[in-house]
Amino acid sequence: MNRGRKVVPPPLGNGFNSKLIMLKDRQELPARPESDGLYWILSGAIQTSIISEDGRRWIGGFYLPGEFILLERDEVRSQFAQALCLTSLIMTDRSVLEGLSQFDHFTCATITTWFLRTYRIALRTGFLLGRSNAMERLAFFLLDLMQRLEGRRHFHLLMSRADIGDHLGLTSETVTRTFTLLQRHNYVQVNGRNLEILDPIGLARLAAAVVTT
Repeated sequence: MNRGRKVVPPPLGNGFNSKLIMLKDRQELPARPESDGLYWILSGAIQTSIISEDGRRWIGGFYLPGEFILLERDEVRSQFAQALCLTSLIMTDRSVLEGLSQFDHFTCATITTWFLRTYRIALRTGFLLGRSNAMERLAFFLLDLMQRLEGRRHFHLLMSRADIGDHLGLTSETVTRTFTLLQRHNYVQVNGRNLEILDPIGLARLAAAVVTT
């Protein structure tokens, strides 16, 4: 999906004990309190998830190069982060968020934009899970992914159907059936995990209720 794309990180290391981390395919970040902090993804992809007491999993999001994740497992003990392929990222202490004024305009704008996007996505995810059908959920997911991949319409999905289902509140079987329906109506072309968006305007119509939330 995004294996080859790399980004230049902002200068988060000044005084904040930053370090470079490399993860293998499907390797998890260590679930230790000292692993909590702000992570800037350089290459690869990360998924974050929460496991309920009865073992059910909800994937909170999939994160690509240039994006951040914030882990606070002292507050959310069942929070996990896992690489979807070979991934590199920089970890810094979350206290960096308290000193944004120290950084240059690019760094401040990057982190602020990330927070605003996270807030918007959180609102739409609530609507998505509570009010949308499977077609609307998958359409929104694919459109959001396309936008974050700089408008690319053809990409390889690093996440499985089960991963997508655990993110959208659907079973893997429903995700598979919905991909088939989207392909039948010429919205997308699917070949395994290789996907091409044929009709982004049509997908936007399907996801209109979510996008305008």
